[in-house]
Parts: sequence; structure tokens; C-alpha cells
Amino acid sequence: MGAGGLSLAPKKETKGGGTSIPRQRRTQAERSEEMRARLAKAAFDVIADRGHSALRTAAVAARAGVSQGAQVHHFSTKERLTIAALEYAFAAANDASARRLASIGPGENPLPLLLEDLREFFTSDKYWVSLDIAIDGSKNANAASDIRSIVRRYRSPVYKRWAVALSQAGWSDECSEEIVRTASSLMAGVSMRSLWEDVEVYLDDFVAKAEQMLQSMWPRTNATQKLQGRASNCLA
Repeated sequence: MGAGGLSLAPKKETKGGGTSIPRQRRTQAERSEEMRARLAKAAFDVIADRGHSALRTAAVAARAGVSQGAQVHHFSTKERLTIAALEYAFAAANDASARRLASIGPGENPLPLLLEDLREFFTSDKYWVSLDIAIDGSKNANAASDIRSIVRRYRSPVYKRWAVALSQAGWSDECSEEIVRTASSLMAGVSMRSLWEDVEVYLDDFVAKAEQMLQSMWPRTNATQKLQGRASNCLA
């Protein structure tokens, strides 16, 4: 130990001759959170592959590469694993929506990006896994209530942010909410058709026509018209 309490011991050198920097150890809370996220993704992947009715905790532990004891420590029941998978799906979808919303440039029409975002969500495993869980959960009153609460907590803010983006681009607040509601219903509907037909062969054309229809039903106003109260009537 040198003057002032500083260590004079030589620093550990790497093979390349440089000085290595000791890695900061993660806290127990950080390790626990990482394990929970790993198990949630594994549960999501298992449901996506096999369906919720075939979800087994042993399969989740195997997919995550951990022992069943570790899995049970973090999620003691299949129901808790299911909720974790549902939250994983919605969190991933919300992250994608946030990136699109952040990419909207000044004066840009956000409607095409909204439809792109809805298309990605409603044609992805994130949607189908959440729908599978919701259908199974509807058989249990308590589970159904929890699932509705989670869906509301994750999806409502996303739709609200898209409505705000449309409002800032010139539509009235009322029209913006109506556009988001109609667009999401259209994309959810065409997604369901994929159960019996290949929607990918016409999906590009469907989205383009949906945009034209929405623009026609609710024409975009400019900022001056909006401030003067001359925005289009959403009930017309």
C-alpha cells in the first residue's frame, strides 16, 4: 500500500498487453430481474410453438436453460408464467410502437406508420400468443379479469399515443381516436382471416386501400383550420 492508501500492486494485464478493467458485479436484484425476463421469453416461445393449452413448466425451464427449481423460485405456478409471457408480448409490441412514434418527422403524416405498426402487431406471434392466452383465460373469471387489466395497461397507452400523433398532424382529437379505433379493427379483422386463407398475398393492397379509405372518411385538416374549429366532422 503506497502513500495516501493507494495500492501499488500491478494491474492485471490482458494477453494483448493492455490493462483489464474489473467487471462490475451485478446486484442480486439485477440477476433476479434478468432471470425473470429470460423465463418470460421462454414461456412466450413455448406458447408460440405449442399453444397455451400445451404449456408445461418443465418445457419453459428447458427452453430457458435453467433448472425447474430456479423456474419455480421466480414463477411458482403455470398461471404466473402465463401472465409473464403475456406481459413480455405486450412489452415487446410497445417497444416497437415507441420506435415508430419516435421516427415521425415534423409535418409527416403518421397514418402510414400507424397502419404499419398495427400490421406488424396483428400478424405477429405477439398478437397470437396474447389471443391464445386470453381465450384460455376467459374460462376462469379471475384470470380473465387479470388479463383484461394487463391488455388495457399495455395497449391503451399505445393507441392513445397514436391518436395524439394524428392530432398533432392536423386531425381533431375526436377524429384521431376514431381513426385509431377503425384502423386497429381493420387490421385485427384481416389477421383473423389468416386462420383459413393466406392473407399475405393481398395484405399490401389491403393496407394501401385501408389508408385511402381512412383518409377519405376523415380528411386531414391543417393546423390553422383545426385552431379555428373547422376540423372534419368524425360523425359525418
